[in-house]
Amino acid sequence: STWRVQCVEGKCVDYCPTWEEKGLWFLSNDSPTIMKEVAQSIETREQKYLSPIEAFKVCDVACRGKTGNVPANDVTKAFVDTNLCRCGNTTKALTNITLSDFSSAHDMMTTCGDSKVFKSLRILSINDTQPICCPPIDEEKLQKGKQWKRLYSVGGPKLEGSYFAHIHMGCGSLDECQDVAREKGAEIAAFDIISSYCHLARNVFELDNLFSVTKDNTRRYILDLRNPEKP
Repeated sequence: STWRVQCVEGKCVDYCPTWEEKGLWFLSNDSPTIMKEVAQSIETREQKYLSPIEAFKVCDVACRGKTGNVPANDVTKAFVDTNLCRCGNTTKALTNITLSDFSSAHDMMTTCGDSKVFKSLRILSINDTQPICCPPIDEEKLQKGKQWKRLYSVGGPKLEGSYFAHIHMGCGSLDECQDVAREKGAEIAAFDIISSYCHLARNVFELDNLFSVTKDNTRRYILDLRNPEKP
């Protein structure tokens, strides 16, 4: 996934860190003028943040300034010229997807296979107009590695500990999580590739049985820093 998740007002919200860094995702008094104009034009209701649906709409509008005889507009300059949008074909990936569908995708009772959002995004093509978020993480390559191991997988690590820090990494990934874990003296680090949180723990112990505390554990990878392997 190239999107990240953040907790806003008790809800899990999908967002683009690259947009948020420029003040173009969460609306506030300090937001750039273009963000306020965009929020009004796409009718964000009482929301103080964009949704993925609206981000696709923004990119669609912005990319029109790059095609044919349509003059470049402020939205084009803010989102395309700064590499926040990739221009291509108008996507059908999010047709009939609502804001509640995105919220339910993070519900504990929703399985990924049954989620309308995940099913819809599977048909998204790299040639479609879309927001540019974080670099994708190659899970297939990751699972073949020797250091980070998928948490609670069959034959995988069964480690737990006393967690003392939960650090949001934005578009940062495994390398950045490992660096901050070593810096803070953690014995294990667990990285969630969906929320982009780096969880750090000490006083490590091994579980007797495999179990998942939450469904998100299937998307977490763990690194044992107590006896690092030699390169």
